[in-house]
Amino acid sequence: MSVTNRLLRCVLGTTFGGCLLATTALHAEDTISIPSFTAHYELLRNDSLKLGEVKRTTTLQTDGSIKFESHSKTTGLAALFIKDKIFEHSIFTLNQNTIQPLNYRYDRTGGKRTRMTKLDFDWPTKSITNAVDGTKWHTEITPGTQDKLSYQLQLMLDLQAGLTTFSYPVADDGILKEYRFTLLGEETIKTSIGEIETIKLKRERAADSKRKLTIWLAKSLHYLPVRIKQGKSAKKFITLEIKQIQGIQLKKPVTIQHSRK
Repeated sequence: MSVTNRLLRCVLGTTFGGCLLATTALHAEDTISIPSFTAHYELLRNDSLKLGEVKRTTTLQTDGSIKFESHSKTTGLAALFIKDKIFEHSIFTLNQNTIQPLNYRYDRTGGKRTRMTKLDFDWPTKSITNAVDGTKWHTEITPGTQDKLSYQLQLMLDLQAGLTTFSYPVADDGILKEYRFTLLGEETIKTSIGEIETIKLKRERAADSKRKLTIWLAKSLHYLPVRIKQGKSAKKFITLEIKQIQGIQLKKPVTIQHSRK
């Protein structure tokens, strides 16, 4: 599996713990929304070697649904050895700030292995039709189930709503998996689009897992992920970092003060 594929298929999601105090408190925003945007990222190994580029967009469809797309490809020297191109999209509707996926597509081409995945959600019967490289089967789902793209936008919505605990069942390789995250606090990071105040999260994994995943979500960009870092050690890791953004109006974050009781 290519390094680009490993990073893009990382999970964001699910448990923030505890009550936040003083300047680390989350707040509910006046308007909770998923804006139409185009975000460009670069993929780096050990924060130095550029491996590829990723473009993500959201668009409103004529039928009122929303389409979230992700395109990735290797670049530079990495493209001489890893020729993978990955396209993903999720089409969904919104119901009271809750995302309800309709279908999900994943296509990997150009490399040694290709893969085509298609998920069709049937909410009246609470099931998904899975199709991977032509093989089909059905999976039962529960309310709130997300796909591997849509849960990232649901996380943005829930952060805007001021929630501090998250648990999303995600349809992943024909089964439902629970993705959990722990809140590490706030951090101001330097990026190509300037200094950004972020909420920093860590994904919870099994005790015997060496893989680590950390995510920084921008408070001024509707909690859009602006940095994702994954690796097995401090010396070997891959980072996806924001390079350019269009469509989202920067907002000044509000800090709520809480006193201990």
